[in-house]
Amino acid sequence: MALDIPKIMATDQETAEIATKAIDIGSSINISKSEILTPRQVAAILGVTYQTIKNYIFRGRLKTYKTPGGHHRIRREDLMHLGCLEDRPSREEMADRYNELYHGYISTLRALTTALDTRDGIASGHSRRVANYTVSLTEALGISEEEQESIKLAALLHDIGKIFVMEQILSKPGRLTDQDRYAIRRHPEMGELVVNGVEMLKRTKPVIRHHHERFDGKGYPDGLSGEEIPLGARMIAIAGAFDCITSECTFQPTRDLEEAIDEIERCAGTQFDPEIVRVFLENRDEVVRGNHH
Repeated sequence: MALDIPKIMATDQETAEIATKAIDIGSSINISKSEILTPRQVAAILGVTYQTIKNYIFRGRLKTYKTPGGHHRIRREDLMHLGCLEDRPSREEMADRYNELYHGYISTLRALTTALDTRDGIASGHSRRVANYTVSLTEALGISEEEQESIKLAALLHDIGKIFVMEQILSKPGRLTDQDRYAIRRHPEMGELVVNGVEMLKRTKPVIRHHHERFDGKGYPDGLSGEEIPLGARMIAIAGAFDCITSECTFQPTRDLEEAIDEIERCAGTQFDPEIVRVFLENRDEVVRGNHH
């Protein structure tokens, strides 16, 4: 397919002189100043490196004309005949391919967290539900779509560090020992380590690390308080607690929706950010419906 190559005016004196000379001597090149490009300009237009353009020239895949000083100059129209570039996907095609790859990536993460949830003492689907509740909260708070997506990923992966905690501890029905509690309290830090080397997940790191901080500073692992805690982590804290209260689990009896709402409201200002609790309560129906998304 043809490339829509924008015209770039020759700005250096040498290029203008070559164009004028080509016209004056009746050369068959017959090009105007606005059609002459340097290899670096071509590289910028096509979004490739200067060395790539040099390779095309040396291999004879890109036609050029030389100045008296031996510098390569390229006609804009000759770029149309550069075969390998005619097959470059359009922006729409590239966006479609990226979205397909991204959604496949998210599906893989969901499968991973679903498998992880089966090891925990909470009803299967905890990570997915927390992600959905959190997304509903981000929408109610008017957070940008880009930040919403980042927080959603963090919510989906908030408990990923539990892969390092023994299943016997996670699903233990009785009282936890100090050693058990220490192992569980390490999971936010371990979760941060899990995503540390994944470029697409780098923005989730602080949210995953701090989702068990408390608004009053009595949480873990770093004892952050108030707005020191990342916004996404403050939302996940509420969403996670709400799901634990209303879902079947081995370490506490399931409570109904009103009891869960009362508990969230009671802990505003201590465990939870009071402003996010206010938004949660005002939009409770939309947020609760989030687990059906």
